[in-house]
Amino acid sequence: MKRSLGWHAGWCVLVVLAGFALRLYQLGTQSLWYDETVSAYLAMQDLPSLINHTARDIHPPGYYILLHCWVRLAGDSEFALAFFSLTFGVLLVAMTYHVAHRMLGRQVALWSAFLITISPFHIWYSQEVRMYTLAALLGLLTWWCAWKALQGETRAIWCYALLAAIGLYVLYYFVFLLVIINFIVLLRALFAQNRARNLTRTWMFAQLLVLALYAPWLPVACRQAIDPPVPPWRGFVPWHMALLETWTALSFGQSVQLDQVWPLLLVTGGIFALGIMVRPGVGWRGQLMMHAQQTKIWLFHSSENSSEEANRGLSRPGLWLAVVALGPVVLINLGSLLTPLYHVRYAFTYSPPFYIILGAGLAWLMKRKRLAGIVGVLALLSGTSFSLWQLHTHPAYAADDLRGAVQYIAARWRPGDAILINAGYAYPAFLYYYRGPLAGRMRLNDYRPVNTFQYPLILQTGIIGGSASLGWGDSTADFYSTTEADTAAALARVLQDFPRIWVLRVYDTVADGEGFVRRWLVDHTIPFEDQDFIGPSYVRVQGFISQMQPLPPPSRSVQMEGDIALRGWDCPREVHAGSFLDAVLWWEVTGTLPSHSPPYAVSLKLWDEKNGVLVAQQDEWPLGSLLFTPAWPQGRVMRHPMRLYLPAWLSSGSYKLDVQVYNSATVLPFERVDGAGNAVTLSRVTVAAASPDQQP
Repeated sequence: MKRSLGWHAGWCVLVVLAGFALRLYQLGTQSLWYDETVSAYLAMQDLPSLINHTARDIHPPGYYILLHCWVRLAGDSEFALAFFSLTFGVLLVAMTYHVAHRMLGRQVALWSAFLITISPFHIWYSQEVRMYTLAALLGLLTWWCAWKALQGETRAIWCYALLAAIGLYVLYYFVFLLVIINFIVLLRALFAQNRARNLTRTWMFAQLLVLALYAPWLPVACRQAIDPPVPPWRGFVPWHMALLETWTALSFGQSVQLDQVWPLLLVTGGIFALGIMVRPGVGWRGQLMMHAQQTKIWLFHSSENSSEEANRGLSRPGLWLAVVALGPVVLINLGSLLTPLYHVRYAFTYSPPFYIILGAGLAWLMKRKRLAGIVGVLALLSGTSFSLWQLHTHPAYAADDLRGAVQYIAARWRPGDAILINAGYAYPAFLYYYRGPLAGRMRLNDYRPVNTFQYPLILQTGIIGGSASLGWGDSTADFYSTTEADTAAALARVLQDFPRIWVLRVYDTVADGEGFVRRWLVDHTIPFEDQDFIGPSYVRVQGFISQMQPLPPPSRSVQMEGDIALRGWDCPREVHAGSFLDAVLWWEVTGTLPSHSPPYAVSLKLWDEKNGVLVAQQDEWPLGSLLFTPAWPQGRVMRHPMRLYLPAWLSSGSYKLDVQVYNSATVLPFERVDGAGNAVTLSRVTVAAASPDQQP
């Protein structure tokens, strides 16, 4: 017996360690997607700002407050942020074992923990910087305390009340679980004897305690539910599709499609049904006799003893677990008849009982029908392995590469460029991944001329044609309603002051369903850059040149071979090592370049004249991938801002800055037609020592 317990304990430890390893694999390697960047952004705010922001959003503040505290301890990297979710994901494995052990025995507990350990659904959300693993853990503990209370442990009611209130502070969808739990309790009260009726009175008092604990946030929650401050972003999902998607996710995660695993879903369905019906250690005949006896009691007896037996039937572990796992999903779909509420991610909160039921079915099969049990385990492993392989390798399941998009803009932004975020509420992604100084952040419609162009200015578009109640009229809210006319007027003001504008596009179909901003920019500017990034939301970065370009300063014009001329330039005379040197060049194509000819590239170089050493160099296309030199209009001067990073180790002194233009196919610089070589010296630059914060 002791040896058996030792082996069992060893398997338990191994299962938990495997759960940790599976969730740790590739943790934090992908970019955060939009919802995760909101978590990161809020966690880095002070607590009053955090709470005020969530009061204008669609989620309560509990998770964000805890994440805020975590960030103070562990930092705000993608890995550190996701590790917070991983912690609760691993705790879910351990607590599922504990609960299943108390309800159904050791073997069921071990199978249940194993199934959660390998579940792609759980691995997915254990690596996501959101509140779902915390909500699922709270949900597990909440219904477990409710179950214990129904078994006569009155003290568990008060634990239930505390956990229920905390769950509501973490996720609004927690309320569907509480409704289901209370439904079961009230249903049992209909069959209860006097002692159970006393328990019911205590239970009702506990619900009042939940409301009292939640009272500070209840007015905000009610207002957000009745009059959401955000635009609708979900559509109605038909019942059959929602249930199939939920079942697929619970069985094998969100990284498979129904048509890929439907035969395996039939297997999980069979094991699930078996897990509801059976009790571990009881054979087929015992199961049938037990169900027949309960049916006879429910149909033909009305005595107090019979009511008590019916009451026990209502509290059977398998039935309880099934209702707790699937009941909230049914409620969400019912609510979706009024307003779209369903998303498969919310089923995760109620998912642990699903795996306990599967564990019960597998435990019974392995004891009574071992061959069938082995087939069932292999089916689950094959579907799970396939899903995990796709999760980590298939581009369709990669997160939106907002990190790459922001880094792309940051590398190409130049002084005098504005950055437009369309949809504007996606700004947390930019603020999380861009850590440099900003000139400011404002709504596009509120744009007025700014005093500095040395740092990026962030402009946020509104919801074109949106409801007037968006953001509840709060000027600091992320969402605001606007019109096409107001948006066009604001864009025109911006392009009068900024020669170039970068656009970060993600979820812009929500903010601009008709594509007005995209059309206006194409019609009123010159597109010069367009780059797509991986992910399901079609993240895109675009660059546009204003039709009103600054004229070149009165510098000497230099004609180059290849029918291109440098018409002017502007560059600093003094700069610090460890910083950027920003220069602006004005080019003009003076002849006709064949459309099939290789584009020209430009090389900006800084020379240590004393030693004749090249100390810094930047090569790039003059404008962008949509506007290579063969596409330039002949006779039009094109403004080209360039940026050169000066190493922090540069010593103080005078340096020479020059520029070359060359054919990208031959990489040979064009000669000047005046015979003065192939480079144009722009200026002598005085480099000062790096400031302390720029030292390597």
